[in-house]
Amino acid sequence: MKEKIFSKTFCLSPGESNGQQEMPLSLLAGRIIEVATLHAESWNVGYTELIKHHLAWVLSRLTIEVKRFPAINENYTLLTWIESYNKHFSARNFELIDGEGHTFGFARTIWVVLDLSTRRSSDMSRLENLGMLVLDRPCPIEPFSHIKVEAEQKMLSYPVRYSDIDLNRHVNSMRYIEHILDLYPFSWYDRYRVSRFEIAFAHEARPGIDIDVYARQTTATDHCIELRHEASCLCKSRLCFEQRNEPVFLPFMG
Repeated sequence: MKEKIFSKTFCLSPGESNGQQEMPLSLLAGRIIEVATLHAESWNVGYTELIKHHLAWVLSRLTIEVKRFPAINENYTLLTWIESYNKHFSARNFELIDGEGHTFGFARTIWVVLDLSTRRSSDMSRLENLGMLVLDRPCPIEPFSHIKVEAEQKMLSYPVRYSDIDLNRHVNSMRYIEHILDLYPFSWYDRYRVSRFEIAFAHEARPGIDIDVYARQTTATDHCIELRHEASCLCKSRLCFEQRNEPVFLPFMG
């Protein structure tokens, strides 16, 4: 039976954890994409079917809000369902549950179908099965913000290289997130953790270009980031940090 709610359970291995011995934000984003892909495959509207028509699902927006991140060797489950669907995009939500059955976060995503021949979004009306997947299930976190970055001071610049590129031949969503997180020193994450993360993609970043990073700090723990290529916005992001109850103190080994 094809289900409107799809779930998958994982375990955070030591090799997947970050320097704070917890789940990296980029890995959580990757799991969200993976579970969305598996659910679409189960309804025959996933990669296997779309690639036959030179089409592919592409993440357009992502919002994650968490109380904490899973620790090493901890099980966690992602539940997903489709909130809405039209010919332009599909809205898909997630609930994040720990090994004891407690919810530790939610996520909202917006997806479009990319025509790999024209590199433009495609009419999704042909995906009739999606209409039957829509579920009236609440997702309590706020929708995407209007992110505005006015700062003209460039924080850093980096070239798009081989390891940045995914199967759609543009920069992988997780790589964007990793580059954004790298704006902050390692010690910052010992004292703070990400409580809310938003990213909205505007244009593709392809091999051979340079990406410039700009930032605006609204408060000490609320920051807006924009990635650009020349005058073109590639994506906008918002990071909300929360101070840890106790700073992480782990000795460096070696």
